[in-house]
Parts: sequence; C-alpha cells; structure tokens
Amino acid sequence: MNGEPARTALISGASSGIGEATARRLAADGYAVHLLARREPELRALSEELGGTFTVVDFADPPAVEAALATIDEEIGVAVYAAGTLTVSTVAGHPLDLWDQTIAVNLTGAFLFSRGIIDRLRPGSRIFFVSSYAAGKGQVTQSAYAASKSGLERFAESLAAELEPEGIGVGTIAPGPVATPMLDIENASPFQLDAAQVADTIAFCAALPPSVVLRPLGIRAAIKGPFANRPR
Repeated sequence: MNGEPARTALISGASSGIGEATARRLAADGYAVHLLARREPELRALSEELGGTFTVVDFADPPAVEAALATIDEEIGVAVYAAGTLTVSTVAGHPLDLWDQTIAVNLTGAFLFSRGIIDRLRPGSRIFFVSSYAAGKGQVTQSAYAASKSGLERFAESLAAELEPEGIGVGTIAPGPVATPMLDIENASPFQLDAAQVADTIAFCAALPPSVVLRPLGIRAAIKGPFANRPR
C-alpha cells in the first residue's frame, strides 16, 4: 500500500438517504464501495450501478452484523456508519420496543460496526459516523433519537482517543434536518439539507491529509427543503 490508505469504502445504511448519497459520491471519487443495509433490492441495484458489492444486514441484529463484517477481507480506507432510524413519540407514550430499536440501530450498531472493522483499518484510514443536531439538543417527541445520537458522539470521541494515536481518523458529521424519507414526519423543520450535501462533506473530510485531526462537524441548511409544508 506504500503508506497510502486503501481506496475501498464500507458504507452502512446504503440503501437510501445519506448512506446511498455517500456511496455514490465515494464511488465517483474512485473508491471501490461495499454497501450494507437491510433492503436487498435497493442494495443490489445500487451496487450494480456503482460496480460495487453488498451485504444485506440488519444493524439491530448483533449476530448478523458480526457475521456480515467477518466476510469482509480487504483493508478499508473509508468506513461510514450512516445506518439510522427515527421514532417519533412522547416519552409518556413511547413503546419500549421502539426505544430499544432506536438505540440498537443508532448506537449499538455503530459499536458493532466499529469493533468489527478495526483490524481492517490502517494508518490513514478514516471512519465516519453520521450523527445529528439532535445529539446536542433534545427534540420534542424524539427522545430515543436524541439520546442515541448523543451517545453516538460520546462513543465516537472515545474511539478517536483509541485510534488517532495509530493514525486512524475518526469523524462525526452532525447534520441538521436532511430531506430524506425519514424526515417525512409531522412538524419537520422546513430548513433541510440535501443528502448529497452531507455526502460531499464526508468526502471532503475523507480527502484531508492523515495529519489533520477530525473533530465533530455540524452542518445546517439555509434554505427550505422538499418536505417543507407538505400537505397531509
């Protein structure tokens, strides 16, 4: 490898939204992409379009995650954890199974993802976690989501402390509302980023020299997005 990180990218949550946009952008930048998500038809179509590979996996299923990551043999230059789920409920009426599902995908899944690929990262490799503005500010009816993303950021900080001395970068991208189907909910902010803008940010950070230390990065939209004021 001559000291250069591998031109391979592993992207979770790649069947839609930010994960899909990131897969497209990194493939366009010359990365060989391996895609991970739950929905096989979407993954298959995208991998064929991009000339990549894919594995179907549910990040709420720890044994399945471990098995899926164990099949990946190559060194990884960029790894992106973009898998995520959003549940909307008041605390008083929040079903426990939906709380557990949110924590499992948004937080525990990130831990499993990281643990499963650490031995495939080398100096110069980068790992990114897609967080949210909700990590720093609780939102009405989004208690599970906010808690999971706040935990994700603390996890990423701890991982960075372990990996940065080895020359492996750990970054967290915390976008404001993003115009994806997950945001098609009541009372969503009208100011929405495009998923491609988040992907562009990840690609920019991935291209920084290994000597640049990554720190949490927040990005927001300044214009209204396509889900704003949608009739219901």
